Amino acid sequence: MADLADRLRHKGDEPHLLREVMRLHHVLLSVFSRQVGMPASRLALMRFLATRHSEDIGIMEIARCLGVNPAAVTRQVKEMESEGLVDRVADARDGRRSHVKLSEEGLRVFERIHERAHEFERELGSHISSEDMATAVRVLSQLRGDLENLR
Repeated sequence: MADLADRLRHKGDEPHLLREVMRLHHVLLSVFSRQVGMPASRLALMRFLATRHSEDIGIMEIARCLGVNPAAVTRQVKEMESEGLVDRVADARDGRRSHVKLSEEGLRVFERIHERAHEFERELGSHISSEDMATAVRVLSQLRGDLENLR
C-alpha cells in the first residue's frame, strides 16, 4: 500500500493545469449562478434559442449543438415552459415532435440575464491584465479544442 501512496505523491514541481481548470469550473458555476441569477446551463440554452429564434429547433438538435444529453434538455425545456420562458410548437409533419422557441417573456429575461453575465465577466476581467486575459483565453481555447478532438 505504501508503494501506491509513494507513486501518487507529487514532487511539488509538476503543473496541475487540468486540476486547476476543474476547480475553477466548479467554483465558477456556483458563483456565476449566484451573481447572474441563473445557472450557466440554462443561460447557454437560452442563448442558443435566442440566436436561432427564427428557426424551428427540436430537442435533439439542441442537445447535439450544445453537447448535452437530450433528457437534460427536455427537463430544462419543461421547467422553462412552466415558467413561461419557452413555447413549444407541434411539428406539422410529425405530431410526436415539437419545436422550441423562447417566448417574448423568455427573450426579455434572456436579454436581462445576458447583460448581467457580461457585467460579471467584466468585473472578473478587471483584476487581470489584457495580456494575461488573452493568454488565458488562447490556452483554454486550445485545451478545449484538443479535448473535443478526443471525443
